[in-house]
Amino acid sequence: MAGNCLEAAELTGSGRPVLLPTEIECSLLSAVDLECEDLPNFPNLKSGTVRMVGVSGILRKEQEMWETTDKSLQDAFQDLNALMSKAREMVMLAEKMRQKLLSGSTSQSGAAEDEELGSKQEMQDWLLSVGIISPVTKESAGAQYHQQLSRQLSDFVRIPLERAGGMMNLIDIYCLFNRARGTELISPEDLLQACSLWEKFDVPVMLRKFDSGVMVIQNKSHSDEEIFARIKILVTKPDALRTGVSASDAAITLGIAPGMAKEHLLTAESKGLLCRDISPDGFRFYINLFPEIDPNNVYSVKDYGVYDTWSRVASASE
Repeated sequence: MAGNCLEAAELTGSGRPVLLPTEIECSLLSAVDLECEDLPNFPNLKSGTVRMVGVSGILRKEQEMWETTDKSLQDAFQDLNALMSKAREMVMLAEKMRQKLLSGSTSQSGAAEDEELGSKQEMQDWLLSVGIISPVTKESAGAQYHQQLSRQLSDFVRIPLERAGGMMNLIDIYCLFNRARGTELISPEDLLQACSLWEKFDVPVMLRKFDSGVMVIQNKSHSDEEIFARIKILVTKPDALRTGVSASDAAITLGIAPGMAKEHLLTAESKGLLCRDISPDGFRFYINLFPEIDPNNVYSVKDYGVYDTWSRVASASE
C-alpha cells in the first residue's frame, strides 16, 4: 500500500537511495535508553525506537558492526585454543602408547610373534607421525634455540632416514619436521642453520651438498662406496651394457627416490665409474670402458673384463 502513496526512490549503482536536497539519511536502533539530566521534566525513553540521523547514525552502525565482528573473533579463538590444548593431550597420549609398545616389544621373541611385532611396529610408526610433544621454540629456548632445535631434529630424522635408505632430500625433511611440530612451524633458514650445527655435535646424521647444489641429510654410516658397488652391478648387466640405465632404473635398484638416484649416478660419473649420454629421452648412464682400453693399441680386445663382456653383448645384438 505504501507503494501507491510514495514515489519509487532512485538508486545508485551500489543499491543505495539517491537523497533529494531536502532529505537526510537516518537509521533506527531497536533498543536505546535516553535520559536528560539538565531537564528533569524531560521524559525518559526506555528501550524504545530512536532515530539516529546523519553522521552519528552511520558511526553508530559502524561501531555495532565492529563489536559483532570482535565477538565472533573472540569465540573463534577460544575454539582454536581449545582445539590446540586437546591436540597437545593427544600427542602426549601417543608418546605414552609408543613408549609402552617399545617396552613390550623388547620382552617378546619367537617366530610365532613376528606378525604381532610387525603390527606393533606399524602402530609405533603411526604414533611417531602424530607429532612432537614439546617442540623447541624461540620463546622456550631463547639464545639456545638453534642448538636445541639441532638436537631435536637429529633425533627426529632417524626413522625417516632408515625408511629412505639412509638419505633424504632436505626439502622432504623440512616438510616432515614441520608437520610433526604442528602449529610451531620453523623457517627454512632455521632448519638449515640447525643442520649446519651437527658438525659441532656428536650426532649420527650429517648435512651433505652434492655438486649439483642439491642438499640432503644422510646417516654418517652411509657409504658411497657401497652405493657405487651396487650401481656397477646394475650397469654391467647385459641389457644395461646395450642401452644404459636411467635414474628410474637406479632408483628401483637402490630403493631410493629417482632424484637421489640421479645424484648418485652423477657422483659415480665424476669418480670415473660411469659415462653419460644425453638424448631426447633424458640421461642414460653406461659403464666407463675407457680405463680398459690400451692407449698404445686401441684396437686390441682383451678376452676378459667388462670391455670383453660389452664386446660380446654388442656382437650378439647385431
